[in-house]
Amino acid sequence: MKAYVSLDIEGLPGLASITMLTPGSSQFNVGSRLITIFAKKTAEYLFENGFNKVVIADSHGYMTNIDYMEMPRNVSLIQGYPRPFSMVYGVDKSFDVVVFVGYHSGAGTVHGFLDHTYSGRVFHEIIVNDLRMSEYLLNSLYVGEIGLSVILLAGDEHLRNEVTEYTPWTVFIDFKKGITRYSAEYDSLEDVLDRFKRGLQIAVSRFKRGETKPFTIEKPYRVSVVLRDTLLADIAENIEGFSRKNAYTIFFETNSVKTILSRLMELSYIGMGIEYLREHVK
Repeated sequence: MKAYVSLDIEGLPGLASITMLTPGSSQFNVGSRLITIFAKKTAEYLFENGFNKVVIADSHGYMTNIDYMEMPRNVSLIQGYPRPFSMVYGVDKSFDVVVFVGYHSGAGTVHGFLDHTYSGRVFHEIIVNDLRMSEYLLNSLYVGEIGLSVILLAGDEHLRNEVTEYTPWTVFIDFKKGITRYSAEYDSLEDVLDRFKRGLQIAVSRFKRGETKPFTIEKPYRVSVVLRDTLLADIAENIEGFSRKNAYTIFFETNSVKTILSRLMELSYIGMGIEYLREHVK
């Protein structure tokens, strides 16, 4: 069996400051060490449950956080940014299951640690068919369109309600609980890893019994993207496929989640360019 793992960092235990999340920051060595531990443990637990191939997508920031030299045999590592479809690049029908680890709460979650959806600098809110999207729901929709199910989600406790309401077949493991945007509470690493190991066993058992399924919603997808910058909206409204709803909101409609992610990446890159321009025009 073959598993795809998308591994983010904000939802991991032991991390409660932006100084732990970005290369060059004072405590990034802590973040890199922790995400590497969880990448390795995820693969090991999957191997113990009958998988013989694991592909891990390093899915935070510049996406070069995991120490490649620590990866065990039969693990492939996807790294680097930018890349198509971002956190779920490479998912296809050759995989049996998908696992999301270290995920954080979506933009607008009260008390969610570093709550955001894809780009906190660019997007205030992403809404598909009146459903406010987190990275969990958006990425689940992407793999669901391929026909795959997310069997386990591990991360911020504030994601639990989304699993309960929209993907109740998915096993949820709490790694931490956001207290404020910049603070969180978490158990010891050993306790969290024990919980994680048991959760993966349950998730794989559910999959083998045929109790998991893809996450889908009705098409067409009506996508409203609430931006943080009216200048970005000024530019986006002139791009074919986008229309403008108000000062901050761009709208488009599609039947493909691939198109949703591609257009979100377009907006993200343009937003980064605008930010760079503001910082360097003097």
